[in-house]
Amino acid sequence: MLQAKLNNGKLITLFEFSKQEIEVLRSDHVFFCPVCKGKVIIKSGSKIIPHFAHQNRKNCQTHEGGEGVYHEQGKIMLYQWLIKQGLDVALEQYISSIKQRCDIFLRVGKKKIALEYQCARIPINEIQKRTGSYLSVGIQPIWILGATNLKRTTKHSFKVDQFLLQFLHQFQDQSFPVLYFFDPHSKLFTIIGNVFQIGKRRMIGNFIIKKLDSMIFLDMFKTSVDSRELFLTEWRKAKYQYRMYQPKKLYGTELSWYNWLYYKGTHREFLPSIIYLPISSQYKMLTSLGDWQSRICLEFIDPIPIGAVFSLNSCHFQFRKSISTDSFPLVQPSADPIMEYLHLLAALGIIEQVSEHEFRKSKNLHHYSHIEDALKGDEELLKELLNIFETKYEHDS
Repeated sequence: MLQAKLNNGKLITLFEFSKQEIEVLRSDHVFFCPVCKGKVIIKSGSKIIPHFAHQNRKNCQTHEGGEGVYHEQGKIMLYQWLIKQGLDVALEQYISSIKQRCDIFLRVGKKKIALEYQCARIPINEIQKRTGSYLSVGIQPIWILGATNLKRTTKHSFKVDQFLLQFLHQFQDQSFPVLYFFDPHSKLFTIIGNVFQIGKRRMIGNFIIKKLDSMIFLDMFKTSVDSRELFLTEWRKAKYQYRMYQPKKLYGTELSWYNWLYYKGTHREFLPSIIYLPISSQYKMLTSLGDWQSRICLEFIDPIPIGAVFSLNSCHFQFRKSISTDSFPLVQPSADPIMEYLHLLAALGIIEQVSEHEFRKSKNLHHYSHIEDALKGDEELLKELLNIFETKYEHDS
């Protein structure tokens, strides 16, 4: 821990002192944990950030992190960054009602915020528990990941797994999820906004990278930038790869899907262009974009005549085993990928929403018989999508 108390209750933040001052403190004072009141000792040296450690940890309700120098450096830099902005900030604040200590606690107006700087990979259930506890007492948690967790693959894409998905933030006034990263070595803060999952282990988004000292806290929530490049590069590439993909061997759910397409008398290459569209809440689906979107189109929309109605509830029932039951407490409000897809089809004029849970077919789906026509159709649809998403991005900005 970076802070401890003296006998008189004064709080000491160790990194604020020089080496000589620390040695004086060590010889002249006894220090106590702010949480359990147990004795703590100073740990300092040439290769570690000065901090306090329990003489006996087993009775303390909080833990000391153990994430190392990288974590401590980042936490200190973020704390000092917020202090310079004149914000009401506390380091390593212990919240007794939920028995948790957050890295940084701050108040912005009437909002209470717990800022967690997470570098180590911890169990997903622990992330969910800590996040849920904050929310239960009216504190908004914001998780900033150590940059060592970011595996960038191209200008707009990065690798993702279930651990990383737990840190997707989506606030009430945002239409797209966002991720935060900070590297104390380079002092670079990375915001990945307007995030979409395009594969089981791959996401795309707009990267905003700034020196920490060149931004303010509120900049963390300004994630909308020009979406044109994102769609004209990464999504175009992803759609092309999806259309042209030829697996060498089929197994599992992919084999089942190919068999289902064969039963339907079609193939991936000839599917309507409205299949495999970008859905910001795809992370909630256990099946791939192309799989579940093709089933909605070919099971619910394609067979019925223009003017006929189908229900959202029937779609939910069909995919009841395909929607993850995992909690994503940082996503507000709760996302519904099926409803999001149906709304996108409505924006494209394929269907029309006639009530809260019902949609009417407006157009017949266009199937292809030649790959050249399919690729041309995909390109035309991309232009329509670009107009739709640019409107959404402008709304978020």
